[in-house]
Amino acid sequence: MLLEIPAAIKQKSNKILTNSNINLNEDVEVNLQTCLEMKQLTHILKKLRHLSDDTLETNLNDSELPNLQYRLNQCKKVVSNELFPTWEIRDTILNQCKEELSNYKQRLDQSHNSNLANDKTMIIDSNNNLDPYSKRDLVKKTTSDYVDYNASTKWLEQQIGVENIIREKSVVTLKNNCNDNIEYMKQFNLFCQRK
Repeated sequence: MLLEIPAAIKQKSNKILTNSNINLNEDVEVNLQTCLEMKQLTHILKKLRHLSDDTLETNLNDSELPNLQYRLNQCKKVVSNELFPTWEIRDTILNQCKEELSNYKQRLDQSHNSNLANDKTMIIDSNNNLDPYSKRDLVKKTTSDYVDYNASTKWLEQQIGVENIIREKSVVTLKNNCNDNIEYMKQFNLFCQRK
């Protein structure tokens, strides 16, 4: 799945250099391989967080003496052009990885179930002798096949946790700097449903 980075974030991305050499001017590809490798997506998520949530307060206060109307307009602009689109693309990345990993686990389970049945048959048919190490070898093979899946699942859970913490902080920043009567998470859900 190819995901397009929001225009406002692309523009900001050109001005900021990072050690990870992630180019947000190109579409982000999310597939099983990128989810299993994690490194590239970790860098992309970090850069997206930096360009939106980490700089939120600065973006909201970009004038020395903003009047109330200016501040409210700036809040609306930052939320609708930068923050919410970035939250949405990060959600899409994580949800796509969740789906890819779920499908991968199903394939692994099916593969290992059929291997288990075949291995039992091979153990019985093998010169009418039982191989005392075959069960151990089967356990090793099964364990090694699930290592990438387990690591990626753990990474995904951590990234979802990070997202929740960052969004809570961003909502506090929005309430302190913009309008404390707005339910920003509800607004974000409406933003996502607009499609």
